[in-house]
Amino acid sequence: MNDRASPAVRSRPPRRQTRFLKRHIATSDHHSFITRLSELGIVAYHFDSYEELCRHPDCKYAYDTGRWMKTLTRRVESLNIVGDMLWLDPVPPNFRKMPLTRYQWLQITKDVFLVRYVSVVDCALLLINEVFEMGLPQRACTIERVAKADIPTELRRQLKAIADSQELVRSERNSRVHRGVELELTDDDATFETASLFIDRYNGTRGRDRHGRKLDLDIAFRAGLVTMQREFNTQVRSLERQLDGVYDLLWEAFEARFGPLIAAATHGLNVGSRHRP
Repeated sequence: MNDRASPAVRSRPPRRQTRFLKRHIATSDHHSFITRLSELGIVAYHFDSYEELCRHPDCKYAYDTGRWMKTLTRRVESLNIVGDMLWLDPVPPNFRKMPLTRYQWLQITKDVFLVRYVSVVDCALLLINEVFEMGLPQRACTIERVAKADIPTELRRQLKAIADSQELVRSERNSRVHRGVELELTDDDATFETASLFIDRYNGTRGRDRHGRKLDLDIAFRAGLVTMQREFNTQVRSLERQLDGVYDLLWEAFEARFGPLIAAATHGLNVGSRHRP
């Protein structure tokens, strides 16, 4: 940390926004295809085991598709864990009794967001694999492999759009997870990290950051939160819109396969086919 900064630098410190943004809540149960699969999942209660259920192709198809949909929706909802970490209410006046420093809080929150955000698309690929009965092993369900399968052109276009929008996020995830490289989350991470350590864990410190500003850990922390809040809102909204487009196409493909299975069924269970409105 610098006790003195040059006048040229000090005269032009970057502005920091510290007022929290309106929070976007990630939702996963708004699409009718999700409701459709949830209703069909009740069929599992007619059987004593999964092996028994699998003797009926229509029941197996409905149950397995619903299982992967549930995995996907739970992963979407898990993004709200990140939201809870970003929209602290109230913001602790200090972190001396917290298990993390303020700097560590931002870094761990970023890790959680990147991993869970990227995995939403991975879960969507597993759902696509099930709906189209591709039979790909889970580890082989990449965007590239799925896009090469026999799927509608529009779905292939949707996957490309998702891949393009996630390129930077996946790149940062890979840098953090596989190579230990962390991008800065504030306009002076080096000073923020050191000040956070001394103030949140030890006897405090004084000085100025590289921009010549007097150290104010609360302002730096809130500015970091707001920067990540903006990223969270933008990317989660975009992902939800993309998933809605995928759900529309998957619903049509699901019913096209499920209808003939129901027509051939002899078990007499009330799981009839219903085409989307």
